[in-house]
Amino acid sequence: MNAIIEVKQVKAQDFQLLKDVLNNYVSMQKTLSTIMSNPRNYMKDLSIAVEMWYEFNKKTAGQTVPENSTLKLSLHRALVLLDALLEFRKQASTIDGEISRCIRFATAIDEQIPTATQLIA
Repeated sequence: MNAIIEVKQVKAQDFQLLKDVLNNYVSMQKTLSTIMSNPRNYMKDLSIAVEMWYEFNKKTAGQTVPENSTLKLSLHRALVLLDALLEFRKQASTIDGEISRCIRFATAIDEQIPTATQLIA
């Protein structure tokens, strides 16, 4: 199964939030990969998060992002972004806009993630 997760109505400022979320997650994964006994457990998510950050940065650097973009993610990218959003939400300051946008994106992703049964069918 080739699951594609779509997040609709992504605004230009949302891409900056997503880059911040991924940057935070990369930092956390990098730290965990250096202190934990099996760093390879963290390197996979770290590499996916870095790849997405560069993709989002390329999309936004020096360009005008359409006001309502659709973000299409493969399942493994969606899972990493979901983890990054949830972690950022826990660590975020009390800036309600950031927290609510994180929750909106996390919910949109979570609702589309297939079950294990659906994946093997």
